[in-house]
Amino acid sequence: MKKIIGLAGSMKKHHSSSEYLLSVALEAAAEQGVQTELLRLNDYNILPCDGCGNCMNGKHCHLLKDPEDQLTELYDKLKEADGFVFASPVYALSLPAVWKNWIDRCEPCSDEDLDFEYYNYDRVAGVKGKAFKGKVAGQIVVAAGPGHEWALASLMPCFTAIKLSMISSAGISLIEYDGQPGIRKRSWSKPIEEAEEAKMMARAVGMRVASSLGFSYFDLPAGQAGVGQGQGSGTQDSIERSQDSMEQSQERGMQSNPWSAFTVQDVRDEEVTLGELASIQPRIFVIGDQQASLRCGPLLERLKQQFGGSADCALIARVGQLPHFITHEFVKEKTGQTVPGFTLYYDWEDKLASRCTLAPGQPAILVGRSPGEWRLFAVDEADGRDIDRVVDYLEEAVV
Repeated sequence: MKKIIGLAGSMKKHHSSSEYLLSVALEAAAEQGVQTELLRLNDYNILPCDGCGNCMNGKHCHLLKDPEDQLTELYDKLKEADGFVFASPVYALSLPAVWKNWIDRCEPCSDEDLDFEYYNYDRVAGVKGKAFKGKVAGQIVVAAGPGHEWALASLMPCFTAIKLSMISSAGISLIEYDGQPGIRKRSWSKPIEEAEEAKMMARAVGMRVASSLGFSYFDLPAGQAGVGQGQGSGTQDSIERSQDSMEQSQERGMQSNPWSAFTVQDVRDEEVTLGELASIQPRIFVIGDQQASLRCGPLLERLKQQFGGSADCALIARVGQLPHFITHEFVKEKTGQTVPGFTLYYDWEDKLASRCTLAPGQPAILVGRSPGEWRLFAVDEADGRDIDRVVDYLEEAVV
């Protein structure tokens, strides 16, 4: 089940209007069939960045080793989410300092994340944005008077840098519903639970985020979504680790759930197993997601020229959850235009993502000699070095 995490940025433990509206937004999202969870920034002790510069110098943040620092704990929760709703009050015409304190800190980085020649704007999403890159979010900002306008925009440069798609925002002035003691003692004060207009706006944010899971308005090149952005040997090492992981995954799969039983759908939406497809003649499948689509066509052409009629070449498109406004028919049309002249199959739930252990944008080649004999190959950025190795195996398999 997809998950949305709501992150509350109020310093209050009680009577927070923004946190209440966040709960309303999450309730509306849950009605769309997604799992939700509310977290409070103020519940985590995140030590402030001291400007040591480690994160920009290929080193781990030294504050992560401090036993009092809870950034890793918060990060481990956030990376579980497929989308987010942020909610905050307005302090001094902007957001509370707890937001800036959090955003200033690096996420817990792996060695791959820090394998870069130099740090620049394009590195930010890999070093600080792994929990958010390619995902969607909405935000709710509550002011007693003016200020929600500026507060809504204050973190947008950061969200843009980490490639988080902010697809819904609601800012509202609620002076009569404000939870401050000076307001609550007034005769015209009202409880936030009666703010129907604000609740409608919050519900709209939650519903929009839930309906847009899987969408991103950023183009995420191969190797930049959720993996390290290495240079030189670091990238090759990552590819080799991916290949090893794929082969280990395949070996486990052959024991418990053979490739022959894996199900895909054809262009008529009819289900078929890979074993059925390989029962007549050897099969060669190029597997790719949207980011790999432009590389899949040339791969198929090369494999077709190499083997001719001795093996059938086809594409398996990894799709996964789509935004509500993108239909299967639209995906089929675009796939046919990108990879013309080849048989097309679809993995609509992207079950291959966990099966193949592939990074976004990285294609793979799956060879079936027979219904019960399969082998999977990763394809690196060069499209040359590893293809020769794949071709050698294919010749042995199908010639």
